[in-house]
Amino acid sequence: MPEESLPNKSNLPIKLVIRSKSFEVTTEGTIASIANEIDSLVDFIKSIREQLEPEEKTIPTSTEEEPIITEAEIAKAPTAEIPSIKATKSTSANLEALFETSWGRTPHTIAEIMKALEVNAIPDVPTSVQPVLINLIQKGKIRRIKDQGKYVYFKLPE
Repeated sequence: MPEESLPNKSNLPIKLVIRSKSFEVTTEGTIASIANEIDSLVDFIKSIREQLEPEEKTIPTSTEEEPIITEAEIAKAPTAEIPSIKATKSTSANLEALFETSWGRTPHTIAEIMKALEVNAIPDVPTSVQPVLINLIQKGKIRRIKDQGKYVYFKLPE
């Protein structure tokens, strides 16, 4: 950080907290002292991430490879056998509830998942649902495989 951008090389005391999934780093000092050490702090955080979160490199972390689904695809998804679930304000809880049913133990595309939410009067958008699905995969709650060129999601029987 260039020194010119610091407000008068401020000695205002601050507390900086950096949170990640598996750790939290807290430091205190003046704006000027923390700004002088920011590069070291960034290197330290990168080192912690490499040590504590190495498995993330093999787990899917984005939905870039999966195209965004259209309303037409959702409308075409079959509605037979969609379970009834109790709606909550949490997308994650709603998806977990779907996958806890026998319906969730068979593979379903994003379109089918979106249709299941719609049928249960839980409207959502694919751009909100896809990251939650990735998160559920990372937590080991559901699985994802490619079937006929599309990803399908399901829960393994226990």
